[in-house]
Amino acid sequence: MKKPAWQKWAADSADPARVRHFLELLAEAGAGSRLEQLPENSRSALVALLGGSAALGNLLVAHPDWLAVLDIESLRFSRRADGIRREVEGGLNAALAARGNSAALAELRRFQQREMLRIAARDLARLGDVVEITREISDVADVCLAVVERLGRRQFIERYGQPYHQDAEGNWQPTESCVLGMGKLGGQELNYRSDVDLMFLYADEGEVFKEPPAKKKTPRAVMSNHQFFNKLAEAFSAEVARMAPDGMLYRVDLRLRPEGDAGPLSRSLESYENYYAEWGQTWERMMLIKARHVAGDESLSAEFLEMIQPFRYPPSLSADVLREVAAVKDRIETEVVGEDELERNVKLGRGGIREIEFIAQSLQILHAGKIPFLQTAQTLPCLAKLAQYKLLAEDEAQSLEAAYRFLRDVEHRLQMDENQQTHTLPTDRAAQLRLARLMGCPALKEFEYALQKHKDNVRRVYDRLVKVESPAVQTELIPEFDGAEEEWKRLLAAHAFRDPETAFRLLKEFAEGPGYVHVSPRTTELARQLILKLLALCPKKRPQTRSSASEVLPRTATLSDPDRVVTRLDSYLEAYGSHGALLEMWHGNPQAFELVLLLFDRSEFLAEAAIRTPDLIDDFVAGGRLRQRKTTQEILNDLRYGLADEDQFLWLRRYHEAELMRLGLRDILGLADFEQNLAELSALADACLQYALEVVMRQNKIKSPPFVIVGLGKLGGCEIDYGSDLDLLFVTDAKARDLPPLQRLAVSVMDLLSRRTEQGIVFHTDARLRPDGEKGLVVNTLAAYEEYYQQRAQLWEIQALTRNRPVAGDFKLGERFQKMAAALTNFEKAGQASRLSPIGGKRDRLKAGLTLPVCYTPDWKCQIHQMRMRVERERTPRGQDDLAIKTGVGGLMDAEFIAQTLCLEYGWQGANTLRALERGREAGVLPEAGKLLDSYRKLRRVEGILRRWSYEGEIVLPDDPAPYYRVSVRCGFATPEEFRKALAKWRKAIRGVYKMFFSPRTPGRPEENRIRKSCG
Repeated sequence: MKKPAWQKWAADSADPARVRHFLELLAEAGAGSRLEQLPENSRSALVALLGGSAALGNLLVAHPDWLAVLDIESLRFSRRADGIRREVEGGLNAALAARGNSAALAELRRFQQREMLRIAARDLARLGDVVEITREISDVADVCLAVVERLGRRQFIERYGQPYHQDAEGNWQPTESCVLGMGKLGGQELNYRSDVDLMFLYADEGEVFKEPPAKKKTPRAVMSNHQFFNKLAEAFSAEVARMAPDGMLYRVDLRLRPEGDAGPLSRSLESYENYYAEWGQTWERMMLIKARHVAGDESLSAEFLEMIQPFRYPPSLSADVLREVAAVKDRIETEVVGEDELERNVKLGRGGIREIEFIAQSLQILHAGKIPFLQTAQTLPCLAKLAQYKLLAEDEAQSLEAAYRFLRDVEHRLQMDENQQTHTLPTDRAAQLRLARLMGCPALKEFEYALQKHKDNVRRVYDRLVKVESPAVQTELIPEFDGAEEEWKRLLAAHAFRDPETAFRLLKEFAEGPGYVHVSPRTTELARQLILKLLALCPKKRPQTRSSASEVLPRTATLSDPDRVVTRLDSYLEAYGSHGALLEMWHGNPQAFELVLLLFDRSEFLAEAAIRTPDLIDDFVAGGRLRQRKTTQEILNDLRYGLADEDQFLWLRRYHEAELMRLGLRDILGLADFEQNLAELSALADACLQYALEVVMRQNKIKSPPFVIVGLGKLGGCEIDYGSDLDLLFVTDAKARDLPPLQRLAVSVMDLLSRRTEQGIVFHTDARLRPDGEKGLVVNTLAAYEEYYQQRAQLWEIQALTRNRPVAGDFKLGERFQKMAAALTNFEKAGQASRLSPIGGKRDRLKAGLTLPVCYTPDWKCQIHQMRMRVERERTPRGQDDLAIKTGVGGLMDAEFIAQTLCLEYGWQGANTLRALERGREAGVLPEAGKLLDSYRKLRRVEGILRRWSYEGEIVLPDDPAPYYRVSVRCGFATPEEFRKALAKWRKAIRGVYKMFFSPRTPGRPEENRIRKSCG
């Protein structure tokens, strides 16, 4: 070997003395001729290798024939994983055939060392960047681990037998297993001395048999699958980490598995699912971001990754997670690194690699559930995508990428020097200078400046995004549960709980689980934070009274009945099943938790539906469907997806329950005002009626609708509320002889909606407003309806006819019905004629050219007023007029009678009460219309809140003080007194307008003066 030439090469290296030392050792080992024959480029790579790594220099001296690895043409490009795999398998097959497993594993270790030598030469010669280098190191690890897993499993099956499990049909199936890579291995970012973080998984629990089992004949089991796969995991880990004469493959770290060192080495897929659902921590979400198949059955790995997808990338998560991440990093700095190494540790110290990873992973678990493109296991691609989606500023992403590349290069050069797992900068000046030169910096100060600049950039972004100075959740404001029962009772009593003892027990179970179930500390901490939110919604024991009644129904998030809410919460949690997962979801989406609490407080019947079907609320919150307003046609299209279902009663009730829950939640959240809520409930009723008719027609093979279904009352006016009946008329154009079959069809339609099954009903239907009531035909002809209304109907039936609207079936026939009804309910011409001369019997009406019903008389308006007074007397509970918001003095019926009378008096076709009153205001025929409309809207809203609670037609407020208080709170008032004053004010305004409307003092209008005199 010509020393002068090599001396020149050595002088330009990071450590000339070290290079010269190893060149001499190589010459002594008989590699002199090989060194002389190396091309110039290969010599450069060799010098870079020897100057950068004493450990690899010693390895090369021990294997001088490995100089061939430094062929510059093979170093220019990174190797593909497939090429590495083929080389390993070729060498292993020969070794296995000749000498068995031990020889094959020895050959594998030599191969791994040779590859690490090649990769390090590429790295130190700057022939590959950090992404290529870490990917190659990871690919080598994948191949080595897969070989050990395959050989170990084969050996275990030969020794113990094949593991089996039973499928859903009871057939025995071979049980597959796999090895998952985590951390840097999972992210394909392995460094030279990384531990390999692993988890072991098998498909299902079962038994190990020497002979294949059959369904009817099962041989004696050798052991359980759990025992088999845990033994296999133990043997695998030992082999990978074993220090053999040919070296060690990798150190193995299994602490990332569920329960850490205390947990089993291997688990079934179901066991992992249960663990993460109940016990999963924030750090485990971050850890699983990098989970990847490494060895064994790929389809099982894919199933695992699909199973954990919603856990590692939740659809919503609280930004409090950043506080947890910062706390973990702070513990690392104080407990693992220590103050003396904090500025020298390039991985765990300030501004180090771990902070870059935490930035990326924190933003991933916050946003990747909603933005799937962020779902990647690798750090640098993640940073680029975070910038693309504006979650990181472009300059921040670029500075983090530059820092990551620089710090990983430093980490590699620290580790490859003595083949040690270190991340700490040396204190020895010579070592510092060598490191600076290896990083391309001629002077140490230049390296230190570049290092500090990168660390400062990282720390600045980390402090802004992760280590936010957000106040910690003040869970210390509530006591621990054990030994503090009396303190809890005082706290709960101060928050308006009537039974603090029961509430304490339920909240303790909410946080710590029932006695037979253990929950994680994380779950308990989340529960304590959620309890704080619950208490914040509770009224104080002595609420402050506002100075005067509010002019509008105020919106408030105060709970009216905390005891009931906590009881419902307990039932819901039990029905939901996954305690930890539910609390994690609520923690990540506090609005969803508040929504559940308000639901339990605002509606008893919706709370029961939620407990019966717990995932209903999840679906609406996660899917954003609460903001959607559906038309009748859209609902009908949804319903038609179930036309082929065998059980239409079940399908219709399930859909109705889900849609009613959605509408109720929209109402509770204030996403729909009360008028819009009525319109949406009416659209649901319309669609259900039309769908029920289509189902009956399909069952009876009828192509065209045989009748029109006309809605009266609230249905006719598009004012359906919670629990409203559907008042129906069935009108046909058929001949009399065809009527009997139609009766059965109509009854079938009503039965599909109204029959009570295990799932309840859809709507109560009521056809008693038809001609002759319950004695009349359910379905009758248009001519028969016209004849009845013209000749035999009473005035109240004509009044009810003002609120008609075709809702399903033959809509052309419905238009004809509406024209008929319009003529019969138009008293305007009769009023004009009566002012000229009194109108008496049929002859007078014909003479005047009027088609009025026989029930019409000039004092019809007085009769309507008398009907209203009779309702007030007979349907208002004695002594409870102030509670009867519908039938009592100034109740809802006052406004409804005014609206219907306006329609009769002026011939308006206005089935909706509010629209009729607004038209009266616009026409100038309704005194103090603004006051009436405002008060009616508020009173109608109170009725809706009452109905929303029970789904019953409640028209009387409770007389017991406790439930009256709860209604007051639900209606947005701090005290019952305030609520009572507001009600009195609204009803007084309504009755005042009612009196003016039915008793006008207008000179020169004899009919109206007669009404005033007759009606008092």
